[in-house]
Amino acid sequence: MLEKIKTKLFEKYKKEESKWLFFSLFDKDGNVLTSTGVLQTDKNMWDLVEIISAGILDKEKWAVSVAVDVVTEVTQESDIQKLMAISTKDYWVFLINPDASGQKSWIILPNMKGVNDVKTALGLIKQKYQISGNVLIYVFKTERMAFGL
Repeated sequence: MLEKIKTKLFEKYKKEESKWLFFSLFDKDGNVLTSTGVLQTDKNMWDLVEIISAGILDKEKWAVSVAVDVVTEVTQESDIQKLMAISTKDYWVFLINPDASGQKSWIILPNMKGVNDVKTALGLIKQKYQISGNVLIYVFKTERMAFGL
């Protein structure tokens, strides 16, 4: 599987590029089993694929497909009007708590079941992880490459 991912990914992107990546595993019904990735890094794509895949591909025995998302656009958004107009079908929502030790962060994938707007996405993240206080909010788009296992 890793070789198939590398082949497809590096047909489009250069190994030495510094792009942010996410790997997600899905069950037979299309539900996310696990997702992990990197938004800020000094590593090149080749190294990131090696690091991320080692931590996720053998992890979930119920997975039937994997998606690799290459981040193509990132925006920090503090304007609430603009934020509420963002499509959760196209954009990921990412929160960082800069006051927490180690800068804790949380993410919502696009097109997540039951998440039809940014307000719901933010509420879900804050509730699930019991976040209080100020957070930095980022939205980003990716290009997805999907693979069957």
